[in-house]
Amino acid sequence: MWKPVKLAFGLAVLALVPIVVSAHHGFAAHFDNNTVIRIEGTVKQFDFINPHGFLHIDSVNEAGEPVVWVCDLQAKTQLVRRGVDETLFTVGEPIVVEGYPARRDPYGCEYGTGHFADGSTFTMRLVGDKPQTQFAENERIPLAEGETRSIFGVWMRPGMFGDASGRGKRAGQDSITAEGQQAVDAFDPINDNPVVSCEGGSPMRNWTPPGLATKISQEGEKIYIYHESMDITRTVHLDLDEHPADVEPSDMGHSIGRFEEGVLIIDTGVFNAGVLTGSILNSDQMTMQERMSVTQDSGDLLVEMTVNEPLYYSEPITDSQTLQSTTKELIPYECIPGTPMGSYQ
Repeated sequence: MWKPVKLAFGLAVLALVPIVVSAHHGFAAHFDNNTVIRIEGTVKQFDFINPHGFLHIDSVNEAGEPVVWVCDLQAKTQLVRRGVDETLFTVGEPIVVEGYPARRDPYGCEYGTGHFADGSTFTMRLVGDKPQTQFAENERIPLAEGETRSIFGVWMRPGMFGDASGRGKRAGQDSITAEGQQAVDAFDPINDNPVVSCEGGSPMRNWTPPGLATKISQEGEKIYIYHESMDITRTVHLDLDEHPADVEPSDMGHSIGRFEEGVLIIDTGVFNAGVLTGSILNSDQMTMQERMSVTQDSGDLLVEMTVNEPLYYSEPITDSQTLQSTTKELIPYECIPGTPMGSYQ
């Protein structure tokens, strides 16, 4: 459960404090990560929803005019896993928020730390030289001595801080072609972000959201991969050797799979043109291979991904993600599209 941290509470004025911080993929496209703002006001509204929560703050601008700030928080599911519920913020309660200003909305922000009137605080993203986001610490299922763990079960990204826990080094995205660059130049990272419309984006993206779980199960000749993010269920066909000609293209594509020496190999094609992950785009010519295996000394799930996108990238894009077993219960995502500022994941 979330436990408040007591600090001395004092009145504050709105201030812009330039700092130098490392850029986070996605976050920097939406918020100015070189500036910290401090907002004083009262709680007007708390949207406790997916894909992101939002805190509305009644305040005044430098001219003394009333304004409403809207500060972006984590997804409801991520907050619930930290022991938070809809009572975190109370309407009418004084609050001081430190965070980062939105790039497009003059009264939008990324919530960092909120200071309450009783001296307690709640931090989502550490403010300062290392603006890491906090997530619930995972509770792993212990690996018994001599146990051989399979890929089936519920998995979650490890770690409590930051956005890169368990992620391998991505490669190949710098080999963008002229066609790929043209597509990126026309891409709006806010309005064209599939998360804003409660769409999954691609299989690669759905392995990466921190604090959200994935369940892998099998029924007969089909493997089901359920991602909490956007309540997406993928079906992997073990009884097919190729994609049927009548399959309609989709963001998740069509997947066929096979086991080789305990490794599940998934080949996916028949994609829509869309967003692979972040601001990396894909055409309808993309194909993707995932290799899933369990590292037996740790019991962790390793997902290795290779994307071939011949129109937008001259080299394959490779990435990997390590996930831990988890005791966490799955939570329906129930995403609400068109939220105030979109999402930066």
